[in-house]
Amino acid sequence: MTAHVVVAGGGIAGNAAALALRRAGIAATVVESRPADHVGGAGVRLNPNAMDALRAIGVDGAVIAASAPLVRTEVYSPAGERLSYRLAADPASPRGLPRSMLWTRLATTLRDEAVRAGARFRHDTRVVGASETQDGVVARLDDGTEVLADALVGADGVRSAVRTWIDPDAPAPQGGRTRTIYGFTPDPPVEPPPPEVLRIHLGARAFFASRRDAHSGGCSWFTNIPVPDGEGDGDPRDLLDELFGDSPAGDTVRHADRVLGFDDLALPHVPRWHTDRMVVIGDALHVAPPASEQGAAMAIEDGVVLGRCLRDLPSPAEAFAAFERLRRERVEAVVALGLGGAAKVHRRGPARLVARVRDRLATLTDWQRRPPTGGPAWAYDHHIDWMETVNR
Repeated sequence: MTAHVVVAGGGIAGNAAALALRRAGIAATVVESRPADHVGGAGVRLNPNAMDALRAIGVDGAVIAASAPLVRTEVYSPAGERLSYRLAADPASPRGLPRSMLWTRLATTLRDEAVRAGARFRHDTRVVGASETQDGVVARLDDGTEVLADALVGADGVRSAVRTWIDPDAPAPQGGRTRTIYGFTPDPPVEPPPPEVLRIHLGARAFFASRRDAHSGGCSWFTNIPVPDGEGDGDPRDLLDELFGDSPAGDTVRHADRVLGFDDLALPHVPRWHTDRMVVIGDALHVAPPASEQGAAMAIEDGVVLGRCLRDLPSPAEAFAAFERLRRERVEAVVALGLGGAAKVHRRGPARLVARVRDRLATLTDWQRRPPTGGPAWAYDHHIDWMETVNR
């Protein structure tokens, strides 16, 4: 049986895995390159399937306490006219509302809960190599030390090293020619919408989405722009100043203390997920554009399902094979969903006009009664039963 697992990466996927491992009675050591007090990252939306996965490992209450419910999304024209109004979830659903919070707060909340559960964290160092043996795996850290364990979980992000150790020919994430720029303005000059509302203002060249952070009172915001090959590598602030100029959005950007730009990457298919002693999860395994609104949820689900597999099957190799069987079809479908959503964001000409007219008509007729349109039910209604036994 698996007794000890080392996790490379202490982000959302790695911390969720550590929690699931501890709930399964397995020792976990998480190795994270960033310091324990790291501040950064963007806003995160946790849809009902993410909350379901957190509930399976008993930490949904901690995340609810650190986040705010997302009740609705509003879209406004450049002239300030509301074009659409959509509920974030069915108010009658027992699964509850999506939650919204900053990435750092989510990762920290999961880490703190994992520490309380007995997980060990090593910050300011990273896993730089690994060797499989008959009895386990040796993870080599850049501080010159080693960690001996039964298995290594690669939760080391988009540019995963563990993915290439498992398969030197593994594909790398590909750019989708769009970039998402996130920011946080601690003292916004323009009153942001309340925490339960995501407000999107459409512009001539880009949209600007914002909401108030429930805990700090600051404004969390983002936009998404097309980036032709070879362009967009400059300072994100300069680009945003050009896009939004002297406008409420521009003023909010200029007062930001954090502005981060990320190319929207996609990793729809990884042929090889694991060896006998190593496996990848989260963004190391599947990368979906932000339009999917499922990146954090998929990372959490991965960690929870992997914990169940390692709990119930006698060897890491058998557990990893079961993990792939349970997860591959779903995660690849979610990435495909995100790729389709990214294409819709940048519709131009007649297609964009038709979409605006459709949204306007829906707003005028039945916005109070229409069900949420966050995505297909199979994506958002997914359930993980922690108590169900995983078989070979």
